[in-house]
Amino acid sequence: EVSKLARPLPVEYLLVDVPVSTPMTPVYTFRSDSSKTPFPIENRLLDKHIQDFNALSSYFHQFTPDQFLSAVSDFHILLYLATMEMLPLKNFMGPLLQAVKEKDASGAAEWSRSEQWATVEQLMASSRDGGAHMDGIQSEWTCPHCTFLNPSHLTACDMCSLPR
Repeated sequence: EVSKLARPLPVEYLLVDVPVSTPMTPVYTFRSDSSKTPFPIENRLLDKHIQDFNALSSYFHQFTPDQFLSAVSDFHILLYLATMEMLPLKNFMGPLLQAVKEKDASGAAEWSRSEQWATVEQLMASSRDGGAHMDGIQSEWTCPHCTFLNPSHLTACDMCSLPR
């Protein structure tokens, strides 16, 4: 029940100073390895945090294969993998999530040998190694994944961010 009407209400009472979605000192509650550069946080374009395939490749490049559990223990990488449209992994992530929850390195390593993860690893390897072949004659190239026409200087698709 309203006991007293607030007319006229000064506009100053409605202005709230909210930080732009970024804490001054971030606290990572889900990450296990703070010595590595974290995966970009979703929906923070103001901070130049862009989640794309190149960011995924750079993130996993920091880890050795035996550190796979540590690599996938980042909440933002799990969310990105689950919502990635070009390579839908959401239906296959149950065993990985269980391994992360239980901190089971052998379960995570077993999932990393799956067919779905092998596809992601191949795409990451090709984006690092063979994606930079430049043809002086060809001014554009077509993405084999989404058929977007890209300028020749790009090594990853501008539309879907997958390697050339």
